[in-house]
Amino acid sequence: MKTDITTETLPQLLNRYRTITEILTNYAFNNHSLHTYHSIALEGFQVSFPQTQALLTDSKLLPDLPAADQFLIIDHHKAFEEVLAMASQQEPMNRLFIQRIASTLMRQTGGLKHSLLSSFDTSKGELRIDSAMAGRRQLVEAHKLPAALDALLREINTAIALLKTPRQLYDLSFKAHFDLLTLHPFGAGNGLMARLLMSYIQHYHQLPLSLVYADSRTAYLKALDASWQQKAPVPIISFMHSQLSRFLQEETSSRSEK
Repeated sequence: MKTDITTETLPQLLNRYRTITEILTNYAFNNHSLHTYHSIALEGFQVSFPQTQALLTDSKLLPDLPAADQFLIIDHHKAFEEVLAMASQQEPMNRLFIQRIASTLMRQTGGLKHSLLSSFDTSKGELRIDSAMAGRRQLVEAHKLPAALDALLREINTAIALLKTPRQLYDLSFKAHFDLLTLHPFGAGNGLMARLLMSYIQHYHQLPLSLVYADSRTAYLKALDASWQQKAPVPIISFMHSQLSRFLQEETSSRSEK
């Protein structure tokens, strides 16, 4: 009898996902390429999954895609691998870690940004030095940013060692993603960095890595905005769980049919 995956609980979906994917060759590379594709496409870049796969497989620039977009794909994939390596070793996070990943992420597409007082370099992972707006949101003042970022990372380091169930850990990763986006610590790449932080927390305990689908961009932004308006992460956490369920269901269905 065929399993009705729409009625499966999160533990059941996770078990089925692990059973099916652990025997597949090259699954890790294809899965990481998929995460890079969706995270890049969420930022509005016009790139396809086959293009992402081809670029990461052959390491040769494609003629039909802007070079800057390709550099970002390459650097995101490298940052993604660095994050997973750190998580595998269960190395605690700190500001240096976050800035190093941000530097890897923006190495070829970042650069100097100027404010009224000075400038900072996004390609070096430097924190923003201005108290700018992000859409309609007033960001935390720049001089308070280092302490706020340190506090967030300490909170994550404490919680990640204490929480046990998959749902608790996914909740932590989704909230941390939201909190980093709220701080908006960098001059560029904050959405990408927030999703990398989410992956770090999930991989720390070897959970399947969730993603946000590129075709869900509008719903993703609405959930983020609702959370900012409510000053609570409930809407974005709920949305991210729906994306996780979709990912697990689609991956297990497509693999089991082959």
